[in-house]
Amino acid sequence: MSMEPIVPPPDPARPVTEQDREIAVEQIQRAVAADQIRFEELDQRFEAVYTAATRGELDAVTADLPIPPPPKAPRPTHPIAPASYSVFGNVRAGGWISVQGDLSYGSGFGDVTLDLSSARLHRDLTVRVRSLFGDVTVILPDGVRANLQSVTVFGDRKERLSPPVAGAPYVRVVAASLFGDAELYSLSLVPEGPFRRFWRKLRGN
Repeated sequence: MSMEPIVPPPDPARPVTEQDREIAVEQIQRAVAADQIRFEELDQRFEAVYTAATRGELDAVTADLPIPPPPKAPRPTHPIAPASYSVFGNVRAGGWISVQGDLSYGSGFGDVTLDLSSARLHRDLTVRVRSLFGDVTVILPDGVRANLQSVTVFGDRKERLSPPVAGAPYVRVVAASLFGDAELYSLSLVPEGPFRRFWRKLRGN
């Protein structure tokens, strides 16, 4: 009779790896999507994840969360198209994606929503979002350094960002809309309503 190998627990003194951090971030995001923790806690938890130096410090951040089933394989990320445009429809992109360079998304008469809250950002980048008659919205991971440069004529500018974490990538968002709003949010500061539902839908929750 075969027996499953016994896997010892990780050494609390072991230095944290990037994969350790990614697993912890995903565990926190799943807990938020399942309403097990509040959005307001994300800022503090993500900062603790990115500043943890040892595995023991990292495990303390998620010690009160339900233990997820062991993954069969590391969650893959798929590359995102560097550009996407529509004339009359909405443009939406996001999920577990890998961002290698600058992005440019636009629509003539629809909304543009770009969710980078679970993206793997490999370097600093510029994100351009444009729409003539719709809203343009970008959602970033908590802790990412960001700046919104927007041009709107009949719309509003909305920017809500969490405190930046040292060493996190820098994202420059260039947004333009004639009759819509230009919006930039950190994940934990996404307002109540359709954006939170959209975020959960992207992750299959």
